[in-house]
Amino acid sequence: MFTYLKKLLIAPHPHRILAVDFIKKHNIGSYLFRLNKNALERTHYGYIVYHGALLAKKLGHKRVSVLEFGVAGGNGLLNLEYHAKEVKKILNIDIDIYGFDTGEGLPEPEDYRDLPYHWKAGFFKMDVEEIEKKLEFAKLVFGNINETSKTFFEKYDPAPIAAISHDFDFY
Repeated sequence: MFTYLKKLLIAPHPHRILAVDFIKKHNIGSYLFRLNKNALERTHYGYIVYHGALLAKKLGHKRVSVLEFGVAGGNGLLNLEYHAKEVKKILNIDIDIYGFDTGEGLPEPEDYRDLPYHWKAGFFKMDVEEIEKKLEFAKLVFGNINETSKTFFEKYDPAPIAAISHDFDFY
């Protein structure tokens, strides 16, 4: 609460922050209106899903894929599902979602650029069962990205890739 008040006090346009928060909280307006006002959870995900699907539609595709590298707790993947459903309503294009992760958390840092004093092996270990219960249609791709990226197209035969979100914590 104090952080929010501090944010309002130092903001050059505090009324805008209040208005956006009100729009977000009460789901006011269409999805595109809220996307353009930055009044959605993870608006950046919505932006890449919408604009990737929009371009794909203009190119004549009926289906696209969105990838997330680094799933961890699965909140990003769930959020991508939300955006995909909303964008499908607007553009009438199917959106497949794939989440890449080892499931085991971070590996050992390899050098100083991986910030070994900050990131430790095992951080962000996934509760696979819990995540799979929550997902509606996103697919999990398990393994090291160095290997899974080489076999992904053969194994999953994905639609053209419209957007990629990467949440790698290492260099």
